[in-house]
Amino acid sequence: MNSINIEFWLGQVFTLVATIVGVYLAANSGFEKAIEFESLQSKRSAYFVNRALYNELSANLEEIDAWVEEFNKDPMHNAMDMRAESYQLDTFLWETMQEGSSIFEVPYQQVKVISGFYGSVEHLRGVMLSGNPFEAPKAAKSLASLTSGLKNDFMPTFKNLLEVNEAHLAKRGIQFD
Repeated sequence: MNSINIEFWLGQVFTLVATIVGVYLAANSGFEKAIEFESLQSKRSAYFVNRALYNELSANLEEIDAWVEEFNKDPMHNAMDMRAESYQLDTFLWETMQEGSSIFEVPYQQVKVISGFYGSVEHLRGVMLSGNPFEAPKAAKSLASLTSGLKNDFMPTFKNLLEVNEAHLAKRGIQFD
């Protein structure tokens, strides 16, 4: 009768240990999957923020080129007649990002370059549209140089980063609409 009692209690201990180990392994696996899912969601969100910022910046570069082209048609006349309110950039996303946490989804080097670019553009746009016949043409030339530099140096690197991130996410099964 003692052997039955020992077998019973031994079976109960093994069942308890197996249950504890099973729950631990299942919870650990679920936790790892939840962390992986959250990481992919974060990377996907960062990808879309970066893609939108890239598109906004590309459109603004084209807009600035159009300003400079229009200005250069008749620099002396346009320095006096161009009005600043007609020459605004679309910076909704850039300004919105600065108010929330999405700015942290953009690599620091990109934030630094884009911030410096927009600061320089504001200054040069103001000079170009100031009516000063001596400084306005220099500002237009500087704007053209600034956009050319960004298009040739920064934008290809930015686009490459987007493509690498997109490939990584696609490899992990993330779909892009």
